[in-house]
Amino acid sequence: MIGSIVTTTKGHLQGTMENDVCVWRGVRYAKAPIDALRFSSPEPVEKWSGVLDAVDFGAVPPQPMDRAVRTGMTGNEKMDEDCLFLNIWSPRADDKKRPVMVWIPGGAYVTGAGSIDMYNGHLLAKNGDVVVVSINYRLGALGYLDFTELTDDEETFETNLGLRDQVASLKWVKENIEAFGGDPENVTIFGESAGGNAVTTLLTVPSASGLFKQAIAESSAPTSVYGKAFARQFSEKFLDILGIGKNEIHRLKTLPVQEIVAASYQLLQENSQAKPGSLSFGPVVDGEFLPDYPLDSIRSGKAKGIPLLIGTNRDEATLFDQMDPPLIPTNEEMIHKMFENTDPEAKERITNAYMNFPKKQAALGIGRDATFHIPSVWYAEAYSRFEKTWMYRFDYKTPALRLSKLGAMHGMEILFAFQTFDSALGKRITSYGSRPAALKVSQRIQGYWVNFAKYGNPNPSEGEIWPKYDENNHYTMIFDKKDYIEKDPNRMIRLAWEGVGIYK
Repeated sequence: MIGSIVTTTKGHLQGTMENDVCVWRGVRYAKAPIDALRFSSPEPVEKWSGVLDAVDFGAVPPQPMDRAVRTGMTGNEKMDEDCLFLNIWSPRADDKKRPVMVWIPGGAYVTGAGSIDMYNGHLLAKNGDVVVVSINYRLGALGYLDFTELTDDEETFETNLGLRDQVASLKWVKENIEAFGGDPENVTIFGESAGGNAVTTLLTVPSASGLFKQAIAESSAPTSVYGKAFARQFSEKFLDILGIGKNEIHRLKTLPVQEIVAASYQLLQENSQAKPGSLSFGPVVDGEFLPDYPLDSIRSGKAKGIPLLIGTNRDEATLFDQMDPPLIPTNEEMIHKMFENTDPEAKERITNAYMNFPKKQAALGIGRDATFHIPSVWYAEAYSRFEKTWMYRFDYKTPALRLSKLGAMHGMEILFAFQTFDSALGKRITSYGSRPAALKVSQRIQGYWVNFAKYGNPNPSEGEIWPKYDENNHYTMIFDKKDYIEKDPNRMIRLAWEGVGIYK
């Protein structure tokens, strides 16, 4: 256990030593958001005496477990509103001050946890000599519905609670990570899907300023952030599902959490059909904690000084096509409804840019681009005007992914960045003797991510392999069996989407 007892600002923690890496699990970074603190901003933990065990993962945030199992959980996890925990992997709890990488998990802001096996930080910490942190934050209605305009002065509800949790975890890291062998002045945030959206949003949150030095956004949906009027539709529908009138909104403070989770899931399902391409749960532009739409903030130069690495996967939409209903538009009917809701005049121009629409591959391409790729391009274009930016596309398919027709689907790059091929999903995708080839791809990707965390540049010290992204060249690293740089991939599709209207 040498090196695994550490002293934080609030007390002592006992972790474990596992295969030459120190691990602390279930570390509380904020008070339990329960009882009077439900729907309130996270509050700092209080001091404790003695040594607390940090051996087991903390509870996962309340979420629909049948959906969570499909995104990497076993189904046996303890679930509780008392869920504001983080986990740390460090080569040593010494005074070396290693770069810190804080992982924000995805799951459409309705599922997910930092304890999922494919987020195991062991090999990333060991191979890269970095400190890896994974976090939980509040999900669904508890973390991402805005009730502020539906309440009177007697009831207090706050906005963007899941986002506030993320900021609280970063403040905890800033104050404590040096005790775990990390450098509080060199923190990289990275996340995928909703976690990627969190990254592109946190870059514009004033209270997050100074808490991280680099940012990696994997399969972000940067424009899935809405104004208060649009977000209000979701909170009103949520109350309808529960049968709660606006004059009874106080009941949300004491409602059994299982009812809140069930209503969140129903809202998610109904909205994916009513407003395809929008998210029921996500950050809300409240004018204070989140002053403006992230893309608008970036276009006005609000995030100077933080290098960005951003990208998407070639076959993002295949995973969603397996869901019922899909969370993104993956067929002609959903695509038609998306354009009717956002920009009807753009529909023909955009669908004509995809060969053989409305056949399945073209429909999947539109769903991918509407949700992930094109908003990421817009964000990278704007960001590159002010700060160093690198763009990638993950194309690599193992034999199992080719046979399943899933390809380089949503979330696949996570396994390669963390090198978690021993996770349940990792074992499945590296079957048929394909692990050695996958490992080579992983070593390269992990190397780029670690370089970026250490130096703010993904390139090795001996020369530039990966040129920066800008609006003139759109240089993009393509990760495949052999990596290569492509200049402005799918240019005609990019141009077709220029200026299209979106949900706001």
